[in-house]
Amino acid sequence: MTYNDYFRSTSSLAGCDPSTYASRLDDPAYAPPAIDPRVSALYDRAWTPSMMKLASSAEHDDSRDAFLARVEKEGVGVAGAGLMGISIAASFVNAGIPVLSRDVSEDAVASASERLERELAALRVNQGQALAEPEAEAQTRRDLVARYFRASTDVAELAKKPVVVESVPEKAKIKAKTYREIESCATRPLLLLTNTSSLTIGELAATLPAESEGRAVSRERFASFHFFHPATKRRPVEIAVGEATSPETTRRAYLLAKRIGRVPFVVGDSHGFLVNRLLQAYLNEALALVEEGFSADALEAAAIRWGMEAPPLRIVDEIGCDVSLHSGWSFLKAFPERTVPSHLLPDMVREGRLGRKTYRGFYAYASHTPWKNDVSSSPDCEIAKFRDKPFSEGVEPPFERLLLATLLEAGRLVEERVVGSLRECDAALVLALGFPATRGGLCYWAFSLGLKSLLKRCDELAARNGARFIPPESLRRLADSLPEIDQ
Repeated sequence: MTYNDYFRSTSSLAGCDPSTYASRLDDPAYAPPAIDPRVSALYDRAWTPSMMKLASSAEHDDSRDAFLARVEKEGVGVAGAGLMGISIAASFVNAGIPVLSRDVSEDAVASASERLERELAALRVNQGQALAEPEAEAQTRRDLVARYFRASTDVAELAKKPVVVESVPEKAKIKAKTYREIESCATRPLLLLTNTSSLTIGELAATLPAESEGRAVSRERFASFHFFHPATKRRPVEIAVGEATSPETTRRAYLLAKRIGRVPFVVGDSHGFLVNRLLQAYLNEALALVEEGFSADALEAAAIRWGMEAPPLRIVDEIGCDVSLHSGWSFLKAFPERTVPSHLLPDMVREGRLGRKTYRGFYAYASHTPWKNDVSSSPDCEIAKFRDKPFSEGVEPPFERLLLATLLEAGRLVEERVVGSLRECDAALVLALGFPATRGGLCYWAFSLGLKSLLKRCDELAARNGARFIPPESLRRLADSLPEIDQ
């Protein structure tokens, strides 16, 4: 039995109508890229319970959906005009949906249109929409901004929209304050979506009234709408639902993501949801190796040789060392037994080395342009002063640890029912985190190599490195259920 055979035999979960499941394979939004035949496995996914509810409530023609018609006419509000807020606004504007961007900063509001136009330029290139003639393309972008975008400091205007996507700083108190401001100005029910990546939906929903209270904002009409950095290249949107989130809210968020050309992932509630749980395991192990004395340069090179779109420390810089540190603290609180506290990041943040946005982090940069190839120094040079001891020159860092730590987290996500299958984890890794599609996904790779042998290797690592390498029992059972020939 191969990886594909195994998952084909378990592709529909209990309670999911097979014909409904099969129809998803005809959805153009899930058509695999023509890179490698194994990639098709990433899109033939089992569904989470939330997605099953969604299927039963969305059997009508999406093109005539009253909710989408209202959104297309009245537009959406985006709370926060920072880097990700502008990226989110660009996705709607490019789809011809009006956007009102609201920010408390007058400077952010004043520069919003200019920044949005730059974001549109990158988005349209990556989606293959850019016109061949540069001046015609520039005029198209200007027309889109003029027709569909406006920025303001007025929360009352924001609260008039049928949908508000919140993208304010990742602090629960700031988000709760924003929700209260929106609710106090809204005169009719609205759909409130959050771009959070480290707070849980349950935690944020607890600050909202129940729908039975008759308020414009409610926990039943609340879910995540999480984009990935850089949003101009990453198509997925993560729709995480809490215990109170209604099926209709899930359906509307799903249709909204589809309407703007995104690939929706409906997942359960958890710290980091699906994608950031996987990313945190990957980055946490990378930082641990560097602090153990392995060469940062060699680690980055190993990731590139493996085929990763970007190496781990470069990802930290682009996210922001301060953001990565804050996220790490959140995961340390949620999963203390398998999160390694970083001593390197706090020292870097104290010195103002926040990554790309301050021109220095693990690398030195010549501009603020995200992911631009303008690196002028290596990680080992940049962090030399923060090391307690010289790194081990000439010793190849065990990159396998990053892969195995991430694989085990994928197993835990399925075991905890955050997602319905390992295939969903593979799709998230390829589409949202730049895992090499030609390897078919991390779980595909593990099955191809032999899951049982990899779990034995994890047991060896657990003896030296602790609980983060202890395989979940569900993966052990899965390995034991496969024919010995595959191991």
